[in-house]
Amino acid sequence: LVEKPLISDSRYDLNEIHSIAVSNNVICYTAYNHRFEPHFVNMKNLIDNQDLGKIYSLRMFYGNGTARLVRDSPWRDNGKGVLPDLGSHLLDTLNYWLGNKKNKMKVLSLNNFENKSFDHVVLYSNSDILIQLEMSLLMWKNHFSADLIAEKGSAHISSLCKWGPSEFIIRKRKLPSGVPDEETIILKNPDPTWQLEYDWFVQACKKPDIYNYGNIKNDIWINKILNELTI
Repeated sequence: LVEKPLISDSRYDLNEIHSIAVSNNVICYTAYNHRFEPHFVNMKNLIDNQDLGKIYSLRMFYGNGTARLVRDSPWRDNGKGVLPDLGSHLLDTLNYWLGNKKNKMKVLSLNNFENKSFDHVVLYSNSDILIQLEMSLLMWKNHFSADLIAEKGSAHISSLCKWGPSEFIIRKRKLPSGVPDEETIILKNPDPTWQLEYDWFVQACKKPDIYNYGNIKNDIWINKILNELTI
């Protein structure tokens, strides 16, 4: 069970780790606990059921206020900064919700407002789906948001359980125009993701082959995106 992100300058390192896991019949799993957020699961189910039809765009924002802590830590304030830190969560969520659609991510904005490393980054992709991923260490009130716009309506997440209340909104489009029908789910509970993810990991350890020996393919995809970005 590995802390995220599992990255390397070469994808071959990750392929080797996967081969070692297979040959020893064990799991190598990188923790991306947000996949176990109840509203992330709700968004995944909504997308898989195609309830909203063709997806036009997805925007995600993830921010916290740790810029000063990072700046005061020599080992943290280097390299690509917020990009592998919070950006890896956004890329993992993108892969979880939409699958690896081989979108070519590009850099829209890079900033060093307070730190030597990047403390605010915006990525985008405009292929089959318009995607925008924004991450920041300069959000003094921790926040996550996701806005999915589609043919038959939209879906929105505001906040995580650990920063709750966490809100999930589904809006069904009215044609030709008008106020949409709206369903809102609000959660006010402690963060359930760590225990849920650990329980999943323990279960996966019992049958490594059934669980593909971990999620190295996801790590390889995230690693590829991060290494391909022109910075």
